[in-house]
Amino acid sequence: MIHDLCHCASHNQGSGVSSSSEDDALSLHPEGTLLQWQQETLHRFRVILTEEGLIRKRDDDNSLLRFLRARGFNIAKAKAMFEAMLDWRKEIGADTIKQTFQFPERDAIKELYPHFHHKTDKMGRPLYIERLGQLQVDELLKITTMDRMLLYHVQEWEIVIDWKLPACSKKAGINISQSLTILDMKGVTMRHMSKQVRNFIQKITKIDQDFYPEYLGKMFIVNAPTAFKAMWTVVRPWLDKATQKKIEVHSGNFTSKLLELVDSENLPAFLGGTCCCPGGCENADAGPWNESSYQNNQPSDEPPKAPY
Repeated sequence: MIHDLCHCASHNQGSGVSSSSEDDALSLHPEGTLLQWQQETLHRFRVILTEEGLIRKRDDDNSLLRFLRARGFNIAKAKAMFEAMLDWRKEIGADTIKQTFQFPERDAIKELYPHFHHKTDKMGRPLYIERLGQLQVDELLKITTMDRMLLYHVQEWEIVIDWKLPACSKKAGINISQSLTILDMKGVTMRHMSKQVRNFIQKITKIDQDFYPEYLGKMFIVNAPTAFKAMWTVVRPWLDKATQKKIEVHSGNFTSKLLELVDSENLPAFLGGTCCCPGGCENADAGPWNESSYQNNQPSDEPPKAPY
Protein backbone atom coordinates (compact mmCIF):
# COMPACT_ATOMS: atom_id res chain seq x y z
CA MET A 1 0.00 0.00 0.00
CA ILE A 2 2.87 2.37 0.77
CA HIS A 3 4.30 1.79 -2.69
CA ASP A 4 1.92 0.39 -5.20
CA LEU A 5 -1.62 1.20 -4.20
CA CYS A 6 -0.62 4.62 -5.43
CA HIS A 7 1.06 3.41 -8.60
CA CYS A 8 -2.43 3.12 -9.98
CA ALA A 9 -3.32 6.79 -9.65
CA SER A 10 -3.65 8.14 -13.15
CA HIS A 11 -5.85 10.42 -15.20
CA ASN A 12 -8.19 13.23 -14.13
CA GLN A 13 -7.20 12.75 -10.52
CA GLY A 14 -9.44 14.40 -8.01
CA SER A 15 -12.54 14.62 -10.14
CA GLY A 16 -13.66 11.09 -9.33
CA VAL A 17 -15.61 11.19 -12.59
CA SER A 18 -14.85 9.51 -15.89
CA SER A 19 -17.01 10.89 -18.68
CA SER A 20 -18.00 8.91 -21.74
CA SER A 21 -15.63 10.99 -23.86
CA GLU A 22 -12.79 10.15 -21.48
CA ASP A 23 -13.71 6.47 -21.68
CA ASP A 24 -13.59 6.75 -25.48
CA ALA A 25 -10.17 8.37 -25.21
CA LEU A 26 -8.87 5.34 -23.35
CA SER A 27 -10.42 2.77 -25.68
CA LEU A 28 -8.49 0.66 -28.18
CA HIS A 29 -9.43 -1.57 -31.05
CA PRO A 30 -9.78 -5.22 -30.02
CA GLU A 31 -6.39 -5.92 -31.62
CA GLY A 32 -4.83 -3.46 -29.19
CA THR A 33 -3.98 -0.86 -31.82
CA LEU A 34 -4.82 2.80 -31.45
CA LEU A 35 -7.87 4.27 -33.11
CA GLN A 36 -7.00 6.47 -36.07
CA TRP A 37 -7.78 9.70 -34.24
CA GLN A 38 -5.67 8.59 -31.30
CA GLN A 39 -2.73 7.84 -33.61
CA GLU A 40 -3.12 11.28 -35.19
CA THR A 41 -3.24 12.90 -31.76
CA LEU A 42 -0.09 11.04 -30.73
CA HIS A 43 1.68 12.24 -33.87
CA ARG A 44 0.67 15.87 -33.22
CA PHE A 45 1.75 15.55 -29.60
CA ARG A 46 5.19 14.28 -30.61
CA VAL A 47 5.60 17.03 -33.20
CA ILE A 48 4.73 19.73 -30.68
CA LEU A 49 7.09 18.37 -28.04
CA THR A 50 9.86 17.97 -30.62
CA GLU A 51 9.46 21.52 -31.93
CA GLU A 52 9.81 22.85 -28.38
CA GLY A 53 12.86 20.72 -27.66
CA LEU A 54 11.13 18.68 -24.95
CA ILE A 55 11.51 15.19 -26.43
CA ARG A 56 14.17 12.98 -24.88
CA LYS A 57 15.78 9.83 -26.29
CA ARG A 58 13.73 7.69 -23.91
CA ASP A 59 10.37 9.13 -25.05
CA ASP A 60 9.00 6.46 -27.38
CA ASP A 61 5.35 6.36 -28.41
CA ASN A 62 4.38 4.23 -25.42
CA SER A 63 5.84 6.82 -23.06
CA LEU A 64 3.98 9.68 -24.72
CA LEU A 65 0.75 7.70 -24.74
CA ARG A 66 0.84 7.50 -20.96
CA PHE A 67 0.50 11.26 -20.71
CA LEU A 68 -2.16 11.46 -23.42
CA ARG A 69 -4.22 8.74 -21.74
CA ALA A 70 -3.74 10.37 -18.35
CA ARG A 71 -5.31 13.54 -19.73
CA GLY A 72 -8.00 12.08 -21.96
CA PHE A 73 -5.97 12.71 -25.15
CA ASN A 74 -6.17 16.46 -24.57
CA ILE A 75 -2.88 17.66 -26.06
CA ALA A 76 -2.68 20.92 -24.09
CA LYS A 77 -3.25 19.15 -20.77
CA ALA A 78 -0.90 16.31 -21.67
CA LYS A 79 1.80 18.81 -22.65
CA ALA A 80 1.43 20.68 -19.36
CA MET A 81 1.70 17.36 -17.51
CA PHE A 82 4.76 16.36 -19.52
CA GLU A 83 6.50 19.69 -18.90
CA ALA A 84 5.78 19.47 -15.17
CA MET A 85 7.28 15.98 -15.17
CA LEU A 86 10.47 17.24 -16.83
CA ASP A 87 10.79 20.06 -14.28
CA TRP A 88 10.26 17.64 -11.40
CA ARG A 89 12.81 15.17 -12.74
CA LYS A 90 15.40 17.91 -12.99
CA GLU A 91 14.63 19.15 -9.48
CA ILE A 92 14.81 15.71 -7.84
CA GLY A 93 17.62 14.33 -10.02
CA ALA A 94 15.54 11.43 -11.29
CA ASP A 95 17.72 10.87 -14.38
CA THR A 96 20.68 9.83 -12.25
CA ILE A 97 18.98 8.64 -9.06
CA LYS A 98 19.77 4.98 -9.79
CA GLN A 99 23.45 5.78 -9.47
CA THR A 100 23.50 8.68 -7.01
CA PHE A 101 21.01 7.77 -4.29
CA GLN A 102 22.56 5.49 -1.69
CA PHE A 103 20.06 3.44 0.33
CA PRO A 104 22.07 1.07 2.53
CA GLU A 105 19.04 0.45 4.75
CA ARG A 106 17.23 -1.27 1.88
CA ASP A 107 17.57 -4.85 3.13
CA ALA A 108 16.45 -3.89 6.64
CA ILE A 109 13.52 -1.95 5.20
CA LYS A 110 12.37 -4.94 3.18
CA GLU A 111 12.32 -7.04 6.36
CA LEU A 112 10.05 -4.49 8.03
CA TYR A 113 7.99 -3.84 4.91
CA PRO A 114 8.05 -6.82 2.49
CA HIS A 115 7.54 -5.56 -1.05
CA PHE A 116 9.04 -7.07 -4.17
CA HIS A 117 8.76 -7.93 -7.85
CA HIS A 118 8.45 -11.63 -8.59
CA LYS A 119 8.37 -13.22 -12.04
CA THR A 120 5.55 -12.43 -14.49
CA ASP A 121 1.89 -13.12 -15.17
CA LYS A 122 0.48 -14.90 -18.23
CA MET A 123 0.60 -11.65 -20.21
CA GLY A 124 4.28 -11.16 -19.44
CA ARG A 125 3.71 -8.33 -16.96
CA PRO A 126 5.90 -8.23 -13.84
CA LEU A 127 4.21 -9.18 -10.59
CA TYR A 128 4.55 -6.67 -7.78
CA ILE A 129 3.63 -7.97 -4.33
CA GLU A 130 3.33 -6.35 -0.90
CA ARG A 131 2.75 -8.21 2.38
CA LEU A 132 1.17 -5.34 4.27
CA GLY A 133 0.36 -7.26 7.42
CA GLN A 134 4.09 -7.47 8.11
CA LEU A 135 4.62 -3.71 7.85
CA GLN A 136 6.26 -2.29 10.99
CA VAL A 137 6.12 1.47 10.58
CA ASP A 138 7.54 2.41 13.97
CA GLU A 139 10.59 0.19 13.51
CA LEU A 140 11.01 1.37 9.92
CA LEU A 141 11.21 4.99 11.03
CA LYS A 142 14.00 4.12 13.45
CA ILE A 143 16.33 3.31 10.56
CA THR A 144 15.16 5.67 7.82
CA THR A 145 12.92 8.68 7.14
CA MET A 146 9.86 9.19 4.99
CA ASP A 147 11.85 11.59 2.81
CA ARG A 148 14.41 8.87 2.13
CA MET A 149 11.59 6.44 1.45
CA LEU A 150 10.26 8.85 -1.17
CA LEU A 151 13.65 8.92 -2.91
CA TYR A 152 13.81 5.13 -2.72
CA HIS A 153 10.34 5.00 -4.27
CA VAL A 154 11.52 7.13 -7.21
CA GLN A 155 14.69 5.06 -7.59
CA GLU A 156 12.61 1.88 -7.74
CA TRP A 157 10.44 3.43 -10.45
CA GLU A 158 13.50 4.20 -12.56
CA ILE A 159 14.78 0.63 -12.18
CA VAL A 160 11.41 -0.81 -13.24
CA ILE A 161 11.15 1.45 -16.29
CA ASP A 162 14.77 1.19 -17.46
CA TRP A 163 15.51 -2.40 -16.54
CA LYS A 164 12.60 -4.63 -15.56
CA LEU A 165 9.92 -3.70 -18.10
CA PRO A 166 12.34 -3.91 -21.07
CA ALA A 167 13.42 -7.39 -19.93
CA CYS A 168 9.78 -8.48 -19.63
CA SER A 169 9.10 -7.06 -23.08
CA LYS A 170 12.03 -8.93 -24.58
CA LYS A 171 10.89 -12.22 -23.05
CA ALA A 172 7.25 -11.74 -24.09
CA GLY A 173 8.11 -10.53 -27.58
CA ILE A 174 5.70 -7.61 -27.19
CA ASN A 175 5.80 -4.30 -25.40
CA ILE A 176 5.16 -4.76 -21.69
CA SER A 177 4.43 -1.45 -20.03
CA GLN A 178 2.27 -2.30 -17.03
CA SER A 179 2.37 -4.51 -13.97
CA LEU A 180 0.06 -6.83 -12.05
CA THR A 181 -0.02 -5.85 -8.39
CA ILE A 182 -1.06 -8.06 -5.47
CA LEU A 183 -1.53 -6.45 -2.05
CA ASP A 184 -1.71 -9.14 0.65
CA MET A 185 -3.63 -7.66 3.58
CA LYS A 186 -3.30 -10.68 5.87
CA GLY A 187 -2.69 -9.39 9.40
CA VAL A 188 -3.49 -5.76 8.57
CA THR A 189 -5.19 -3.61 11.22
CA MET A 190 -6.00 0.08 11.46
CA ARG A 191 -2.59 0.69 13.05
CA HIS A 192 -1.13 0.20 9.58
CA MET A 193 -2.97 3.36 8.50
CA SER A 194 -1.31 5.75 10.94
CA LYS A 195 -1.17 9.47 10.21
CA GLN A 196 2.42 9.10 9.03
CA VAL A 197 1.46 6.36 6.60
CA ARG A 198 -1.50 8.34 5.27
CA ASN A 199 0.70 11.40 4.72
CA PHE A 200 3.27 9.29 2.93
CA ILE A 201 0.64 7.71 0.69
CA GLN A 202 -0.62 11.18 -0.25
CA LYS A 203 2.89 12.28 -1.23
CA ILE A 204 3.64 9.28 -3.40
CA THR A 205 0.16 9.42 -4.91
CA LYS A 206 1.08 12.84 -6.29
CA ILE A 207 4.41 11.55 -7.61
CA ASP A 208 2.81 8.54 -9.25
CA GLN A 209 -0.21 10.23 -10.76
CA ASP A 210 1.69 13.25 -12.06
CA PHE A 211 5.04 11.78 -13.10
CA TYR A 212 4.56 8.02 -13.62
CA PRO A 213 1.03 7.68 -15.02
CA GLU A 214 -0.70 4.60 -16.43
CA TYR A 215 1.65 1.86 -15.26
CA LEU A 216 -0.93 -0.27 -13.44
CA GLY A 217 -2.54 -3.06 -15.43
CA LYS A 218 -4.48 -4.83 -12.67
CA MET A 219 -4.52 -4.93 -8.88
CA PHE A 220 -5.74 -7.61 -6.51
CA ILE A 221 -6.22 -6.75 -2.85
CA VAL A 222 -6.40 -10.12 -1.09
CA ASN A 223 -7.02 -11.30 2.47
CA ALA A 224 -8.88 -8.03 3.05
CA PRO A 225 -9.70 -7.76 6.79
CA THR A 226 -12.83 -6.39 8.37
CA ALA A 227 -11.01 -3.10 8.90
CA PHE A 228 -10.36 -2.74 5.19
CA LYS A 229 -13.62 -0.91 4.57
CA ALA A 230 -12.45 1.95 6.80
CA MET A 231 -9.03 1.99 5.11
CA TRP A 232 -10.61 1.99 1.66
CA THR A 233 -12.75 4.97 2.67
CA VAL A 234 -9.52 6.91 3.24
CA VAL A 235 -7.72 5.83 0.06
CA ARG A 236 -10.51 5.54 -2.51
CA PRO A 237 -11.15 9.29 -2.96
CA TRP A 238 -7.57 9.62 -4.20
CA LEU A 239 -8.25 7.26 -7.10
CA ASP A 240 -10.30 8.00 -10.20
CA LYS A 241 -13.05 5.72 -11.46
CA ALA A 242 -10.93 4.24 -14.25
CA THR A 243 -8.33 3.21 -11.69
CA GLN A 244 -10.93 1.79 -9.32
CA LYS A 245 -12.13 -0.49 -12.14
CA LYS A 246 -8.66 -2.06 -12.22
CA ILE A 247 -8.86 -3.09 -8.55
CA GLU A 248 -10.45 -6.27 -7.19
CA VAL A 249 -10.85 -6.79 -3.45
CA HIS A 250 -11.07 -10.31 -2.00
CA SER A 251 -11.38 -11.31 1.63
CA GLY A 252 -11.02 -15.02 0.84
CA ASN A 253 -11.12 -17.59 -1.96
CA PHE A 254 -8.92 -15.47 -4.19
CA THR A 255 -6.41 -18.06 -5.41
CA SER A 256 -8.49 -19.21 -8.38
CA LYS A 257 -8.77 -15.60 -9.53
CA LEU A 258 -5.02 -15.09 -9.32
CA LEU A 259 -4.35 -18.32 -11.18
CA GLU A 260 -6.48 -17.10 -14.07
CA LEU A 261 -3.77 -14.50 -14.67
CA VAL A 262 -0.65 -16.08 -13.16
CA ASP A 263 0.82 -19.55 -13.73
CA SER A 264 1.04 -21.51 -10.50
CA GLU A 265 4.84 -21.85 -10.74
CA ASN A 266 5.14 -18.06 -10.85
CA LEU A 267 2.85 -17.39 -7.90
CA PRO A 268 4.34 -17.57 -4.37
CA ALA A 269 2.99 -20.38 -2.22
CA PHE A 270 1.65 -17.98 0.41
CA LEU A 271 -0.74 -16.69 -2.28
CA GLY A 272 -1.83 -20.16 -3.37
CA GLY A 273 0.80 -20.86 -6.03
CA THR A 274 3.58 -23.43 -6.04
CA CYS A 275 6.64 -21.17 -6.15
CA CYS A 276 8.99 -21.48 -3.17
CA CYS A 277 12.16 -19.61 -4.09
CA PRO A 278 15.23 -20.49 -2.00
CA GLY A 279 15.43 -17.91 0.76
CA GLY A 280 11.83 -16.84 0.12
CA CYS A 281 10.14 -15.35 -2.93
CA GLU A 282 10.30 -11.91 -1.33
CA ASN A 283 14.11 -12.06 -1.41
CA ALA A 284 14.68 -13.72 -4.79
CA ASP A 285 13.93 -10.84 -7.20
CA ALA A 286 13.23 -13.61 -9.71
CA GLY A 287 12.19 -12.49 -13.17
CA PRO A 288 13.38 -11.88 -16.74
CA TRP A 289 15.34 -8.85 -15.54
CA ASN A 290 17.78 -11.22 -13.83
CA GLU A 291 18.03 -13.63 -16.76
CA SER A 292 20.98 -12.85 -19.03
CA SER A 293 19.14 -13.75 -22.23
CA TYR A 294 16.61 -10.98 -21.66
CA GLN A 295 18.94 -8.23 -20.56
CA ASN A 296 20.16 -5.50 -22.86
CA ASN A 297 23.59 -6.44 -24.21
CA GLN A 298 24.53 -2.86 -25.03
CA PRO A 299 26.72 -1.64 -22.15
CA SER A 300 25.84 2.00 -22.74
CA ASP A 301 22.12 1.28 -22.57
CA GLU A 302 21.95 -1.36 -19.87
CA PRO A 303 20.59 0.24 -16.71
CA PRO A 304 22.79 -0.63 -13.76
CA LYS A 305 21.41 -2.03 -10.57
CA ALA A 306 20.82 0.54 -7.90
CA PRO A 307 23.74 1.10 -5.49
CA TYR A 308 22.12 -0.37 -2.40
